[in-house]
Amino acid sequence: MDDIIIAHEIMQEHEIERYFEIWRESVMRSRLTITAVFLKIANTTEPNTNHQVTSFLQSKLRKTDLLFQLSDGNHWGIFFLQSSDVEARAFLKRIFAILKAERKLQHIALNASITEIRNNNVMFEDLLVKNKEMLAGDEQLTWTITEVKDYSEQPTELVKVSIIEQNAIFRQVLESGLNRLDIPHFTLEVKNYEDGYSFLQSDSYKTGHLHLVIMNDILPRKNGLEILHIMRNMPNEKKFIIYMLSERNSEGAALNAYEGGVDEYIVKPFNLRLLEAKIKRTFARFWL
Repeated sequence: MDDIIIAHEIMQEHEIERYFEIWRESVMRSRLTITAVFLKIANTTEPNTNHQVTSFLQSKLRKTDLLFQLSDGNHWGIFFLQSSDVEARAFLKRIFAILKAERKLQHIALNASITEIRNNNVMFEDLLVKNKEMLAGDEQLTWTITEVKDYSEQPTELVKVSIIEQNAIFRQVLESGLNRLDIPHFTLEVKNYEDGYSFLQSDSYKTGHLHLVIMNDILPRKNGLEILHIMRNMPNEKKFIIYMLSERNSEGAALNAYEGGVDEYIVKPFNLRLLEAKIKRTFARFWL
């Protein structure tokens, strides 16, 4: 490892901020998890140590990981895209073990902090300040790994829910059940309509939110299949999750519904808890 002191140029703090702003928004749009690791040398006066640390880190990172140096020259940052704090901790334990075992690097001791980012309530400057504060503790301690938990809470996404059903009692039963439904990471905003025409007049289906539509196939003033055709030909059609309810228990009716674009075809009568279980499973897949 004679070439360990040869460090290639790495990005600097001022260069990395614009990338971070893009990634931060991807946390919401694409549910991208970012984990930031910050490192600081603990107690060493050996020459060339900064170059050695830089080169060592460069040799251990994947092509998708981004290494940069802070403006004070005493800290390094690494952004791990689509990686959790568990993976970041495993990486740190691995490089700590290598540094302790490598004879030519035994004068180097590091401390590290980890921040898992699962929401966009974080500014780049605040991220740096919090982690530098975590690493500014007792200088006599070495090989420590601390964590910043301020940004690890996952965001909650609003989902529009429209129930389109002519039977008033059944409509109210569905609405009450869905209002009680607890789905991790999602908040449901439930509205009901007695026919297809009133649903289309509401314009609620034109938003960019995820939209769960639970509708009967037979409806006055625009039936379910007509509504299905309208929604599946809209620019935002991928935002719709469409459950069709029907009293027709035939393969032909189900086939027509699925070919038209429904996500679930449910024959009446049915167990309400089964419907709720299907909805939970649908949104669990959306979060993956």
